[in-house]
Amino acid sequence: MISLLSQWFKRWQWAILVTIITTLFLQIPYLLGYITTTEGQFFTGLIMNPEDSQTYWAKMTQGFNGAWAYTIPFTTEAHEPAYVGIFYVWLGQLARGLGISLTAVWHGSRMVADIILFLTIYWFAGLFIGGRSEIVKDEKQVAKRQIINGRKFAFLLAVFGSGLGWLLFILQAPYWLDAFPVDFKQPGAHIFFTAMTFPHITLGTALILLSMGLLHRFGLIEERIEGGETKSIILKFIPLSLLFALSNLLLGVAYPFLIYLVAGTATLLGLFLIWQKRGIPWVYGILTAVGFLIPAPLYLYYASVLGNNTVFKAWDVQAITPSAPWPHYLIAFGPYLWFAWVYWRNNKQNKQQSIILFCWILTVLLLLYAPLNPQRRFVQGVQVPLSILTGLAFVQVIIPRWIETERWQKIIAHPRYETQKLARLLAVIILLVFSISNIYLWADVTRTAVLIQPDPLFRQEDELNATAWLRENTDPTDAVFGSMQTGSLIAAQNGTPVFIGHWAETLDFDIKRPQSEQFYDPNATNEWRKQLLNEHNIRYVWIGPRESLSLNPESIDFLTQVYENESIIILEVEN
Repeated sequence: MISLLSQWFKRWQWAILVTIITTLFLQIPYLLGYITTTEGQFFTGLIMNPEDSQTYWAKMTQGFNGAWAYTIPFTTEAHEPAYVGIFYVWLGQLARGLGISLTAVWHGSRMVADIILFLTIYWFAGLFIGGRSEIVKDEKQVAKRQIINGRKFAFLLAVFGSGLGWLLFILQAPYWLDAFPVDFKQPGAHIFFTAMTFPHITLGTALILLSMGLLHRFGLIEERIEGGETKSIILKFIPLSLLFALSNLLLGVAYPFLIYLVAGTATLLGLFLIWQKRGIPWVYGILTAVGFLIPAPLYLYYASVLGNNTVFKAWDVQAITPSAPWPHYLIAFGPYLWFAWVYWRNNKQNKQQSIILFCWILTVLLLLYAPLNPQRRFVQGVQVPLSILTGLAFVQVIIPRWIETERWQKIIAHPRYETQKLARLLAVIILLVFSISNIYLWADVTRTAVLIQPDPLFRQEDELNATAWLRENTDPTDAVFGSMQTGSLIAAQNGTPVFIGHWAETLDFDIKRPQSEQFYDPNATNEWRKQLLNEHNIRYVWIGPRESLSLNPESIDFLTQVYENESIIILEVEN
């Protein structure tokens, strides 16, 4: 046993080392944000997308307060809680059980998820690409030498690679076609960006990879069975099918709508096997079906909630994330697609080995503009199959061809050059060029955390103190009226209902946003204000710098001041 562990560690020690270093490197912007926070402010622990991030904190807060299901606090409409978004609710329960802060479980879960994802990528890459490429390299073509570790190259490209979105900044066209570059807009587009952000996305990506890897195995099993082996093969590999089911079940907890990616890829691979066998791939079909049928009740439950719970249904309707114009995806993934095409064109003998990767990519292409709300999120994880195909093309097609060229032979004829070092230099250049967007992204969020400290990533301590007062002195069901950013903070910190707080989770957001602004307008009538507050069962009104300093609360006779600090006033609504 010890010997096996030693061998495993020896094979994986490089990946483990890169994983640990990269995970720690990604924490630097967060660490500097805490260290450099200016006096009178507090760091929210976020470096991007504060709106959605606060919904994750709200879920954790509710779990920390004892809930197992989620009640949307970003709206005042009454509704039944549901087991939706429970990944973060249960993280809150974990913090509660361990007796640690939500901040600790937030960052701890991010780091653990990053480690799981990176190691899963290394495992997944090993299914398709070997450790070394052996290429004839001496003039007499009699000696073989190990040149490039294809698995490591694909792994590094998957983890650190991005697109060419940085070119749009150089060309001074960051909003080309009225859209921001995918490299900097969509965390799911590239693994490095994913790992910088949220644990549910990171863990969800690892689960997608696990499911895709198992689908790949099922396809290979189907290809290799003979005659009457079907029943025995199915029984033998049922444990893998159950693992596939568990992966899809956990994906439903972490990032449920990405099951479309797994299901779409499974369908395309099944169609390929039907075409290849000119018949029904029973082994593949049964093993795959078990993996979808077991977690099906969870997904049917989600469908029921989104169809019957009025507030969750409204949330789903508003949660639209449309895809960018297709040229932006070409900039983000075009170079990888070229490498994938090179590999497909030149890999005529063993297309089965990599067919799952092409099925995944085709599924993404189909889903990006499908009539589904989370369109742009379907690029999640596609960086991995693209990087593996790029690695395969580089080590198995491009380098061997270049080595045979007259120009290459002239270069290595120089005493200071040799094939091994030159091939590795090209690999490093590719990695650097493909990583420029991520280097810029990391540097920019670090600079922002240290030098700019923008609102609402950094908040005033007065806001935190006022929120704490509400938590300690009011009932958890008492609704609070404030601006959107105020409501976002209160819901996240307290888990209590607010009038407005999130673009998707606030019911009738487009109606409530102008209403929240009009309420603080001195020209609004008290009669209208009172009607609005009563309509939404508001108990407290928040007035601070985000609302309106020109509104005199003493002019509103049905509001009584119950709290005040240097910049925040909280008023109670009289019955």
